[in-house]
Amino acid sequence: MSLHRPAAVKNMWVSIAQSRFMTPHAFQYYCAASGIFSSLLFFLGFAAADFLPPIKPWWTAEKTAEHYQHHTHRVRIGASMIALSGLFYMPFCAAISSQMRRVPNLHYVVQQLQLSAAAAGLWTFVLPAIILATTSYRPERNPEITQTLNDFFWICTLMPWQTFMVQNFCFSYAIVIDQRSKPLFPKELAIFNMIIPFFWTASTGIHFTKFGPAAYNGALSFWFLGISFCGQLIIDAVFLLRAIHSEPEGGEQIVDMFPNRLPKGDPEVAPGKDI
Repeated sequence: MSLHRPAAVKNMWVSIAQSRFMTPHAFQYYCAASGIFSSLLFFLGFAAADFLPPIKPWWTAEKTAEHYQHHTHRVRIGASMIALSGLFYMPFCAAISSQMRRVPNLHYVVQQLQLSAAAAGLWTFVLPAIILATTSYRPERNPEITQTLNDFFWICTLMPWQTFMVQNFCFSYAIVIDQRSKPLFPKELAIFNMIIPFFWTASTGIHFTKFGPAAYNGALSFWFLGISFCGQLIIDAVFLLRAIHSEPEGGEQIVDMFPNRLPKGDPEVAPGKDI
């Protein structure tokens, strides 16, 4: 049973649907710009929680708990901002996946691997935010519990870089194999996305030490990782916006590669059929 709507209401919805803010291009622009918002929210979340610079891993349980007791509201705000950064991360990755499909003869497993790694990487935003929110929920608790949750937050935030490396390598692969005279992305962006993940690998061993550049507050495990990660999101988003701008308004043919497609004349293909 359809609802009867006045003509003015129908015209309003038609006007909204045909608005330039609702075009496929506009939607992709929103998704690409989400990478910038994700980066800024992630950075500002740490700033809000007074984690720039990070608290020290060698602090006693009492001193660690004191930080959460004195900055309870700031930590709670920071946790919310870090969680929201994950909200913007997924549309950004979906826009990358969509533009990767425009590359001729790109095997669909590359695009699917990039998108599935993005879905897994979302938890690198959400889970630490949940842990941080839990830590700040009862700051008056036993200091040793607060210290344990604090360690859990930093390790969960900095250690899981692997899914992002997979994303970068898939994106770089798509850029490299695009040999058209006017490729979607410059080859320098592929080199950039292949090099940046190696700045993150030092965080693999943050649970081995509480001092020095490899600790969770150190130059390698925190500063290099954080700056390169947030900076990469912004740079990729800018080039993604340019790629979207080059897409025809009416869309273009997507070239998929199907490994199960057998050539004509293959004995496994039944006569008169093209699989």
